[in-house]
Amino acid sequence: MSSVDRAGAYGFSKTIAALTLPPPALSPVRLRGPRTRSLHVAKGTDVLVAGKRYDSWYLNHDGWLVRYKVLHSGARQVLDFILPGETFGLQACVFRSSLYSVVTITPASLTVIPFDMIDMVLEQGIHLSKALLWSAICESARLGEHVIDSGRRSAYERLSHFFLELFVRLKRVGLTTGMSFQAPLTQELIADALGLTAIHVNRTLRCLRQDKLVALDEKKVTILDFEALSLLSDFENSYLGEDARALWSG
Repeated sequence: MSSVDRAGAYGFSKTIAALTLPPPALSPVRLRGPRTRSLHVAKGTDVLVAGKRYDSWYLNHDGWLVRYKVLHSGARQVLDFILPGETFGLQACVFRSSLYSVVTITPASLTVIPFDMIDMVLEQGIHLSKALLWSAICESARLGEHVIDSGRRSAYERLSHFFLELFVRLKRVGLTTGMSFQAPLTQELIADALGLTAIHVNRTLRCLRQDKLVALDEKKVTILDFEALSLLSDFENSYLGEDARALWSG
C-alpha cells in the first residue's frame, strides 16, 4: 500500500469513529480517504433494496432514512430509523443479498464506502474497528428493545418509549433544542415501526397530549415530562450507550 493510501485510510477511519461514537471518543475531522464518495439523495430514494447485492456501505451525515421489510402480504415492518452519524448497509455487502430495504424519508447526505476498503483501513488502526463495533452493538440493543415493544408494551407505552429513544439518539448528535426535536415521520411510519395501526397511533398520540406528557406541533415533538414517560414505559437509556465507556476509554 502506498504512503498516500495509508494516510488516507487512517484519516478515513478516524472520521468514521468520530461520527459514530459519542463523545468523548474522538473529535470530528473532515472525511478523506481513497475511493469514498459523497452522495446527496432526495426524499423517497431507495438506497438499498431487499434482495439485491451491494458492494458499498454508507455513513449518514444528514437526514433521516428508514430500514424496513415488506412481506408477501404487502405488510411493511419498519425495523429502525437511521439518523445522522449512523452507518448502514454493511450486512447487504456481507450476505448474498440485502435482507432489508432502506429509503430516505428526508433529503440525505451520505458517504459511500466500498466494502473492499475495510481490510485496508483495519490494518492501519483501531478507530474504524471501534466505530463498526459500536454501530453493531447499538443496533442490536435497539432491536432488542423493539422486540420488547411489540411483545410486552401497550400502545401507550410503545409510543412513549419510541419518543424517548428518538430524543436521546438525536440529543447525542446535537439535533435537539431543549426537550424538543424535529421528527419527519408520518403516523403510518410510526405505526409500522411499533406494530400498530395508524388509527391506533392517532388515538394514542391524543392520549399522550391530553395527559400532558408530550406536545406535538406538526413535526416538532416536545417531551413535557421525561421522568413520567420513562417510568410508564420502563425506559432506560443505558441501552443507547449512555454508560458504555469501556469501548473507547484508555
